[in-house]
Amino acid sequence: MSKWVQRAVALVVMLAVVMGATVWGSAGMVINYEKPQTDAPVVMTINGEEVHADEYAGYMQLILLNTVSTYQQYAQMFGMEGEYTIDSIGKEMGPYLYENVKGQIAYLYVARQKLAENGLEVPFAARKALKRTRQSMIDQLGGEENYLNFLAENGFSDLGYCNMSYSQECINTLGEYFFGENGAAAPSEEELMQYFRDNYLAAKHILISMTDSATGEQIRTEEEAKAEAQKILDRLHAGEDFDALMQENSEDPGLSGNPDGYIFTEGEMVTAFYDAAKALGEDEVSGLVKSDYGYHIIKRVPVDYEGQFENYKNALTTAVSGTIEDLMNQWIKEADVQTTEVFDQITYQNLREYLPADVQARLAAFDAVASMQIPADGEEQTEQPQE
Repeated sequence: MSKWVQRAVALVVMLAVVMGATVWGSAGMVINYEKPQTDAPVVMTINGEEVHADEYAGYMQLILLNTVSTYQQYAQMFGMEGEYTIDSIGKEMGPYLYENVKGQIAYLYVARQKLAENGLEVPFAARKALKRTRQSMIDQLGGEENYLNFLAENGFSDLGYCNMSYSQECINTLGEYFFGENGAAAPSEEELMQYFRDNYLAAKHILISMTDSATGEQIRTEEEAKAEAQKILDRLHAGEDFDALMQENSEDPGLSGNPDGYIFTEGEMVTAFYDAAKALGEDEVSGLVKSDYGYHIIKRVPVDYEGQFENYKNALTTAVSGTIEDLMNQWIKEADVQTTEVFDQITYQNLREYLPADVQARLAAFDAVASMQIPADGEEQTEQPQE
């Protein structure tokens, strides 16, 4: 499967979780996770906790439908050819689909498990908010029946979809606990400052471009850009002021917003620029440095670490301690995820047979209504006159 398909599927899964965070169908003032009571066979275990076929099939249905919708939107926007259906997408995704569904379920199960392991619970306000947003969705869809029908079309019962939303709130709670202000994994300001000093540098540059930054059209050849940059470098060697030449000659579109230069770390600038700047001492000027943007003349400048610390604090915290996504991915790698024989029996072609019983009942009702309205030959029924 292509990388483009993989990225699209990853986005669909993320959107599915976000959608799930807006619904819930439990009685009471707040929402708590409720383990489904089901006779469906077990398809996998996550750290010993059982996942049943109806829940797994629901996730597969949701991911497939959203992927089909995404492909159809891209086809309309970009003139892509092809018929995008559950069958065609199921074939295209192949085994990746089943691993994707397994990973999505494991992600949410591990979140609930880690919440409990750390002695935490989803805050009352968050659980109450889920209840309010569920009612808002019912109102928007025109009533509870429409809401339940909408969920069924996506492969979920009210309980299943709501458990997914609660699990997402578990991730949010874990994120705040570990990475919020004064969180358990939050580094000290001394650690952040040390990382800032060790990994960030600053530089100004004079850029002579080969292409127009606005249109992408070529404005000079590589040889012409190099020759122009060399003239400026010769003037610098002759004693002219770097800042004055930068303001006069640089074609960097970001110059007006960064007259004092850029503060950056590895990965934030093109490699050629970063490597050249890092090799300089403070106030030292480079020779000609070629990148995809053109030819640069770089001057490394001092960083006001104390004055800039607050501006970079969030980025520093993420770099030093990571994010909840990093931690979740680590936990997923460490999790004991096992599948059963039933896991291999469920495919995009037969998943409907494994959906929750109430979902199957609603889908069967939809089919019955559709069969009465549309004849098998696709022709519109007309009332025959009686003799």
